Amino acid sequence: MKKLLAAAAALSMLIAPMASAQPPGSPPPDGSRFGQRPGDSVDSRYRPRWSAGDRLPPQYRQRQHYVEDWQKRGLRRPPKGYRWIRYNDTNYFLVALATGLIAQTVYRDERDQSWDRRYSQRYTYQDDIYYRECRKSPDPAGVLIGALIGGLIGDAIGDDRGSGGAILGVILGGAMGAALTQDLDCEDRSYAYRSYYDGFNSGRPGSIHRWRNPRNGRYGQVRIDGYYNDAGGFRCTNFTQTIYIDGRPRLGRGRACRQPDGSWAIVN
Repeated sequence: MKKLLAAAAALSMLIAPMASAQPPGSPPPDGSRFGQRPGDSVDSRYRPRWSAGDRLPPQYRQRQHYVEDWQKRGLRRPPKGYRWIRYNDTNYFLVALATGLIAQTVYRDERDQSWDRRYSQRYTYQDDIYYRECRKSPDPAGVLIGALIGGLIGDAIGDDRGSGGAILGVILGGAMGAALTQDLDCEDRSYAYRSYYDGFNSGRPGSIHRWRNPRNGRYGQVRIDGYYNDAGGFRCTNFTQTIYIDGRPRLGRGRACRQPDGSWAIVN
């Protein structure tokens, strides 16, 4: 009996460090961001917080979760090939049935408030430095017509692009957005903006996205340092930017996170 009790005590000592090794803020194993089922009793901080561009897991795409009375719920008509999917009668996802890709989210719980608490505000295209200062200037990289700025994509969801990949806009707002582009003219920013867009949406840590303005010879690159979920469940990435003006490099660093609507915002 003594040997049995000693073995049990030793086993408990081994298990305890393993249980505590989970990083702070990580979802519990039985309630992960992608695995929790509707109705599970899990801390509200770990409710699914999918954004536009994520794929809704198959268990949520069953017919019983379809929203048939979308008009009564204040939702817009789903385009052909899409369905509104309900989660707990408070969160709605406009989903491409063929792929599970989320084109739009409507949250009516704590998600928007969670973002506001963490990042002070939600950014729209009106906050974007390129839109404010360059929307009437030449746009050689097609930033505006390509809807690369977050908040300018609402009417584009119904076209063929929605079935293959979501358009996840980028917003360079606030002091950080201004600092990253302060030495660039509007044409430079058009090219650079596409490198931000391609980089944040690449999903590839360590990837490098280059740009060059053939008119004045300025060039630069954005390097994606890595992705992670912050403590609020929002997808973020750290990045490093290098701009060359007259051959001299200028280095900048920042962090971008995906807002509840799926757009990437420079947060610091």
